[in-house]
Amino acid sequence: MSSRSAALALVALAGCLGPVEKKGGGPVAFAPSPTDRGLVRLEAAAWPALTDDAPRPALARALRASVDFYARQPGDRIFLFGTDAYTAAELAVAYGRLADDLPGLGLGLTERVRRDFIVYMSAGTDADRTVVFSSYYEHELPASLKKTDRYRYPLYARPPDLEERVSARGVKTVVRRSAAGTRPYHTREEIDSKGALRGRGLEIAWADDPVQVFFLQVQGSGWLRLPNGERLRVRYAGNNGHPYKSVGGNLIATGVLPGSRFSRRTMVSFLEKSPQRQSYLNVNPRYVFFQIDRSANREKVFGSINAPLTGGRSVATDFSLFPAGALGWMEAREDIPVARYILNQDEGGAIKGPGRVDFFAGGGPEAEKFAVSFWEKGRLYFLAPRRGSDGGAPAGN
Repeated sequence: MSSRSAALALVALAGCLGPVEKKGGGPVAFAPSPTDRGLVRLEAAAWPALTDDAPRPALARALRASVDFYARQPGDRIFLFGTDAYTAAELAVAYGRLADDLPGLGLGLTERVRRDFIVYMSAGTDADRTVVFSSYYEHELPASLKKTDRYRYPLYARPPDLEERVSARGVKTVVRRSAAGTRPYHTREEIDSKGALRGRGLEIAWADDPVQVFFLQVQGSGWLRLPNGERLRVRYAGNNGHPYKSVGGNLIATGVLPGSRFSRRTMVSFLEKSPQRQSYLNVNPRYVFFQIDRSANREKVFGSINAPLTGGRSVATDFSLFPAGALGWMEAREDIPVARYILNQDEGGAIKGPGRVDFFAGGGPEAEKFAVSFWEKGRLYFLAPRRGSDGGAPAGN
């Protein structure tokens, strides 16, 4: 990894190792950007190459997932590309046509996109509109449904005394409900170090490594590999309402690990060997609860728009700036070059602002290998349907 990429890894790891808590669920509220700071509409002369370096079947699946998402929305629901408005119905039709025609396009995909879409570019983090890309994947860890000498670190179900409340202004808080009233829910330290949930029958499984449990919580869902070889899907069931704080960032800030050589691998290796590992993990007070999924959809990973994610095609961004479900194009250009079409189908607690994107790598050893190494600078674009021969006027303008 180059020194430049090492610096990127430091930035990404200091913030988060992937989107926090992939929730899935029903319709979500999409906060519009009040300005064009997220996306800037480009003249055709400034458009990027719009090439594609990945298998087309995955792109077709990802497009269909977004089309299904838009079809579930009211047809007149607005999605903003910068300050330009497009309806769910428009996006469903445009992306659906592209998905239908994709198998026959061959080398003509770029020309088709240039004909039918217009391009918006992320404002990024600097004058060059730079975006930092990281990656996440389906986490898998050894576990047991029974506590043993080896498997002694619990994964907890959502406690019945945890209550989510939403204010009139839409602000969500999480409290612990009791006969004496309500108070903030237990922190990670109170749960893992002081046993606040012990003995309540909330354990759904037991793992053999607390560090891997922590990273499963960061990813928000994943797989448990049982001693008999069976794999169980676990999904996000809620959190304790405390803010996410970066364990990696704290290790760097306090001088425990050198920032110049920081990576996920060095962080995991250090934590697994350290007798103080739980105290380091407790820096992040947020705690995630799980549920076992035995449904027919258990093989699928769902993003925040309740659409299945596609490895190598789905990304997580800040939905307050970038339109949920939208077709985009990304270009990363350093140690691991990537230039392809992507779909904006997920979000994360630490993926904020116009300069951060998390790329979903999928599942399995190769996906993990890619995800822990992919920290790249690049650029991000989104594609909206063209209206008329000149691109047309966006809705409401």
